[in-house]
Amino acid sequence: MVGSFVVLYLFLGGCGAAVVLVAAIWSLLFGRTRTRTAEQTRAFTALRARLFAAGLVLLVLGSLCLLLDLGRPERFILLFVRPTASVISAGTFLLSGCILAAALLAVADFALVRWMSRGARRVLEAAAAALACGVMLYTGLYMAWLEAVPLWNNAALPVLLALSSASSGAAVVMLAVPFGRDWRLLSGWVRALRRAHCAVLVLEALALAAFLAIAAADPFAAASLPTLLAPDGLGPWFVVGFGVLGLLTPLIAEAIRSFLGLAAPAPAAEALCVAGGLILRFCLVLAASH
Repeated sequence: MVGSFVVLYLFLGGCGAAVVLVAAIWSLLFGRTRTRTAEQTRAFTALRARLFAAGLVLLVLGSLCLLLDLGRPERFILLFVRPTASVISAGTFLLSGCILAAALLAVADFALVRWMSRGARRVLEAAAAALACGVMLYTGLYMAWLEAVPLWNNAALPVLLALSSASSGAAVVMLAVPFGRDWRLLSGWVRALRRAHCAVLVLEALALAAFLAIAAADPFAAASLPTLLAPDGLGPWFVVGFGVLGLLTPLIAEAIRSFLGLAAPAPAAEALCVAGGLILRFCLVLAASH
């Protein structure tokens, strides 16, 4: 059965990839904006450096969790020198590529001398976005691929976990925004990001409903649902911790702030969203082990 380090690996990998995805797409769109001022460009460049660095840290921490789960460093190296036609082998290459792209982009922003051309940067950002999408999907496919676990062998699980990674990553970005220099110059972009985050949370809620419906229709998977939902089981964590605090609360907070046109982030709601993503994965693992 999947251990705690693998759960952390899947969460940190997915969340870190989502941060890289948001930073890369934001940078590509910002670069095409003709009305930006020099002050906005400086503010965004400073923020972008922090975002790629944050995504890089999360991805590296996720890789370290995988290494700790494998127990022996040589087993990690074998994933590269002797790749197999498996989801985890493909995911390892996607994760490594995403780490490399995020590292290069972060170094390019923090460097005192510009050494990467705009064209090369756009290509690398597009590659980083593609690799990040692959990592986010892989973290769900890894679990759904295990047919021996009926609760995970669910067509909606990869979608649910990918959207969970996206919402957690967007929340991390929103938490990082106030630490950027002159971030209020980017308030229009921040409001757009908040609307996008709200849309992702709605899709995540729909994916959750689809996952539960598919599991309930499968007699083998349905046997794990009482553990996942019952008050004397994981219900307080799954229903309250993830469903109410980690999904519904951030959704309501983002919807209200989007409706009011507020740009300032809501740190408590964003932190709950990130915690909810981690709780979701632990609950799915624990429910399947009973």
